[in-house]
Amino acid sequence: MRMRPKKVLPLGTLERMEVLMKEVTTVSEFKRVQSVYLRAKFDKNAGEIGDIVGFKAGMVRNVHYEYMKYGEASLLNSKKGGRHNSYLEKSEELDFLKQFDKEGKSGNLLEVSKIRKSFEKKVGKKIAKTTIYRLLTRHGWRKVSPRPKHPKNDEVAMEEFKKNFQR
Repeated sequence: MRMRPKKVLPLGTLERMEVLMKEVTTVSEFKRVQSVYLRAKFDKNAGEIGDIVGFKAGMVRNVHYEYMKYGEASLLNSKKGGRHNSYLEKSEELDFLKQFDKEGKSGNLLEVSKIRKSFEKKVGKKIAKTTIYRLLTRHGWRKVSPRPKHPKNDEVAMEEFKKNFQR
């Protein structure tokens, strides 16, 4: 089986990684810098580096590739997660929900279908009902429904209790 030759790391990589390992502030950044350092100093392969650092071999290869392409900036500020798919920014969502705030605070019932229609009009496309439920949850709204009496309430027993209650 023929293997591709390893690409050579840029000159000064070893010295720069030694300095960066002392400067980084997060564990994630340290592991990324360390994976490049181990390749530069000991010429280890991705599998061996992954075992030492705690990454999978594919992740180590990705770190090396990004370092070769983008430089040391790719090792720092690695942002994970986030809100990549959204119809509106969080501040816009807050502004959108303000129009329903008065109605909710005055004790009136808010229907999700009305909020959904208004949201669809604002966004300009159809959306799922769960999107609205997640939006409401994200901004601290919760379902509060009035219940005038308990479903297993017995009127006769209540009246009897009121008559015979001793004070």
